[in-house]
Amino acid sequence: MLKCTEFLKVLHTLGDALNSPLEATEILGQTSKALVQHLQLKGCEFYLLSRDQRVLEPVAHDGLSDEFMSNGHLEVERTVAEVLKGRTISVADCTTDPRIQHSLAFHQEGIRSLLMLPLKTRGQVIGLMRLLTSEERTFCDEEMEILDLIADLSTSILLHAMFLKILHDVSETVRSSLDVDDVLKQIVRVITEDLRAKGSMIRLLDPDTNRLQLRAAYGLSDAYLHKGPVDADKSLAETLTGKCVTVYDAGRDARLQYPEAARREGIASVLAVPLMIHGHVIGVLRVYTHKPYEFSDDEIYLMTMVGEQCALVIRNAQLYSGLKERYETLVTDFHNWFDRFYGPGGAGMEADRV
Repeated sequence: MLKCTEFLKVLHTLGDALNSPLEATEILGQTSKALVQHLQLKGCEFYLLSRDQRVLEPVAHDGLSDEFMSNGHLEVERTVAEVLKGRTISVADCTTDPRIQHSLAFHQEGIRSLLMLPLKTRGQVIGLMRLLTSEERTFCDEEMEILDLIADLSTSILLHAMFLKILHDVSETVRSSLDVDDVLKQIVRVITEDLRAKGSMIRLLDPDTNRLQLRAAYGLSDAYLHKGPVDADKSLAETLTGKCVTVYDAGRDARLQYPEAARREGIASVLAVPLMIHGHVIGVLRVYTHKPYEFSDDEIYLMTMVGEQCALVIRNAQLYSGLKERYETLVTDFHNWFDRFYGPGGAGMEADRV
């Protein structure tokens, strides 16, 4: 077993990085380096699960050759699939274990043992941390407890980075265009991709029909988007009171108007955020996940802020549309007045000059 001081050095490095202005990839890069240096590892890698849940994308690493890392994405094969279920996987000999797909690459890199820990939050795995050694090695229970803590802290770093990126990207999108439809489409794309969600959608309330009309969506099929009319008082009606609503099992929750359609679409959980202007609900922003997920207070707060940005976009578009209409009316009135006094094309002015 390694000395506790070695683990404390890793935690100290991680704590210093957290209190710095570094981005998530830089913090995890420093964490990887500290793990390799103080825990006597061959290498360390951090991966983040892609939005479609099919591959893991490298975020940071240390101690490994460019050739070994050149494969880039990590496929969700047998051992990785187990980690994505929230289990820690230990491989004593990567060169002979049948669960390892690319054993030759491990042999050429000089890797003997492998430990994979999930990066998870509230029941959902968002990535993994891999520790690689040049000699056959197993970690004792005390070491695993500390490594689990490091994995949890790394997960918090990634989530914090996601939140900041969403707020930044949404703010940039809001300032990029006066076209409300274009901005809303970009917002749902940003939310879906940055959160690695299944999809997201914005619907606006039609006060005449009390139905939620689709305005922008991303990551969802046409069949789901056009499953039928969505009545505001039949689909998560609590949002009409200005409350955020979470749904853990969308395929069975009676608060949704079309739970069967959600099940066919592969939607597990839903977060619905009301869009409000001056205390009145004008629509709803919804986020959909691949797997059952309990949204944290921080995530609900984040989406509430994004919802406020969406409402601001709509309000500004309404103000712009109103100003444009008034401007066009003034121009029309001026031309009418001009033609009445001077005739079409200003003929009367020409006569006055003569």
